[in-house]
Amino acid sequence: MIKTCSWFLLSVMAAAFLSCNFDQGLGVLESKISGKVYFLGTDSRPQNVDEVRVVAAANFPPQGFGDVFFSEAIPFAGDSAAYEMPLPVDNYPAVAVLWKPRGEDWNFTSLLGFYGFDPRTLSARLQPVNLTNDQPVADHVDIVALWSFAQFDAHVEGEITFQGQWPEDTEIVLLGAFNVMPNLNDIVNSLVFIGGIDFAVPRFVESYRYRMAVRNGQYQFLGLFWKGRGLAWDKIRAIGFYPAGNDPTKPGQFTLPPNGTISNINFVADFGTLPDGVKIGGGF
Repeated sequence: MIKTCSWFLLSVMAAAFLSCNFDQGLGVLESKISGKVYFLGTDSRPQNVDEVRVVAAANFPPQGFGDVFFSEAIPFAGDSAAYEMPLPVDNYPAVAVLWKPRGEDWNFTSLLGFYGFDPRTLSARLQPVNLTNDQPVADHVDIVALWSFAQFDAHVEGEITFQGQWPEDTEIVLLGAFNVMPNLNDIVNSLVFIGGIDFAVPRFVESYRYRMAVRNGQYQFLGLFWKGRGLAWDKIRAIGFYPAGNDPTKPGQFTLPPNGTISNINFVADFGTLPDGVKIGGGF
């Protein structure tokens, strides 16, 4: 269960990171958050870790770098590390821990954990932090960081063909691979089972060839999800999925060995399934 706990909630935030400048012009602030990062699974820590930082998003999902703040680099060799992060007075719906490999930029695959996630109690609920003029300091914002989240050693690749007219209000399109069959009518609460996600899906195209990093293991569902502008995240809907060879109304399954790649995971994404999204086996 620990290996399948979701990093999705903060992947949305981290997907905005291509490269980072940490001089955010905050000056001297009395408002701040602080706490400890607890590292679990040190035997899974990659050898190429360059930095680990706590990040906070003033908007979720963020619209750009102005919405995201980084802490100073924190020690990562031990089981825990304290941090302190000056921030403007505001509400922060997402606080997380990211790591960066040496020689690479920050990106969405670098999530180790988020505030509200604790694999020790099997809980994963995004917990906001609110700094006000009356209460400008939030301490004990402790985050559990799981080194196994850094183990994206396998890849799945294929082509998505889009069918129908792209809705003008398309905001986000993402590709997700799940270790178990998710509830497509309540996808947010199924995110603990996600093993890989791709936010780089382009909009308003006829097809998209993808190559997505995932954890090794068995997958029971790979699909494309659509969200319209202004819709809540619980309204996100699947518009296509990789089908089983003997029954195209049901999802296909596949298994990836360590460091493996599986190809030709092709499928059709149909905008005609909106607003309800696809049905599995004629009525999921």
